[in-house]
Amino acid sequence: MKKNDLLFEKICSIQTEYKIILGKIVDKISPEDISNAILDEVNIFWSTRLEIVDLYLRNLSPSQDAYAFTGATFLDLKELEHYSFTLLGDIHILDDQLYNYATLVAGTEGSEFNRRLRKQIVNSITSNLEILSKYSNYILILPLRPSYSEHQALIKKNMDHAFLNLFKNPPLSMEEYIATYKTSDDICDGLRDDIHNALILSDTDDTSRPFRERLDIALKDKCLFLGIKESTGFRFWTIVGGPLGQALDIILSCGAYNITPYLRYSVAFHYVLLLSPNFSENKETMLMFFKCCLARAIYGNFETKHFKDINFDEYYTVVRESNFYQNLLSAFPVQSIESVSAKDINSVVREKLDEFYSLFDDTSCKS
Repeated sequence: MKKNDLLFEKICSIQTEYKIILGKIVDKISPEDISNAILDEVNIFWSTRLEIVDLYLRNLSPSQDAYAFTGATFLDLKELEHYSFTLLGDIHILDDQLYNYATLVAGTEGSEFNRRLRKQIVNSITSNLEILSKYSNYILILPLRPSYSEHQALIKKNMDHAFLNLFKNPPLSMEEYIATYKTSDDICDGLRDDIHNALILSDTDDTSRPFRERLDIALKDKCLFLGIKESTGFRFWTIVGGPLGQALDIILSCGAYNITPYLRYSVAFHYVLLLSPNFSENKETMLMFFKCCLARAIYGNFETKHFKDINFDEYYTVVRESNFYQNLLSAFPVQSIESVSAKDINSVVREKLDEFYSLFDDTSCKS
């Protein structure tokens, strides 16, 4: 048995163990709440297995393309998101961030953000258990973005640097930023002229509106904040710095493992692309950005109505036998976001999806 086979065997064993843990947990949670003790249990589970997960991810076969569903708390099976996700690549990984949530929840007690996050965590636990029970042959659940202090320190350093450089006269430190930018006027006047339209302030942000109006709306959204007395400057850092940090985390983690991020969350996708020019000299990372755009186009154009009555096992068999992914890649002789527009990517993806839908005209695939 090869080294990678041994690693994969260990990963499969971890998936089984995780299923048992979540099976015990799911009976202890309510639809809208979850105790810190349960979060700690998940945290401890992954903390003792991060080394083997890291070793497995670093030894993925270069001949197989891996995609990770990341930047979101859970994979929505009711909306058939696993159908579009598994359409691309050979290895499919759900980035499980449950093990990091214990610290985040504990530090935001009493806030609307905390209550909202707890609901999402419950959804994540339920979805993870269903994936492990029904789709473990197709999707692995692993923590992709490490919580190591060194990694998080690197993310924080680069996040702050990227954030401060959004301003015409970049503050030398976050302390200087907080002391200088105290009001909405300070922020609007201080931002670089080319930045206003480049920033997305929430998943409901209407970029056709004036930036000041958009900022005022975002600043009033209590779901974005932690429930403490925050200055306007601190809130703006939360609105923009948070997504910047998440995007950096996704880029660096996926880049380290040669995995393509599959991003459902529009804000995460936006900031990943916003940061992409900083990696223009790294060919592998730039190819990752291109494939990330392909994945986003698949997510945005995939019509689940064609598969409401299609058994997933049969569906995935057709995915493999049709060679959909390789046919899609071959439609782009040049695979670069610098050379291929989003419009062209979406046009080709829609064409290939229409061809794919036609393969299910035969009712033999129905369950």
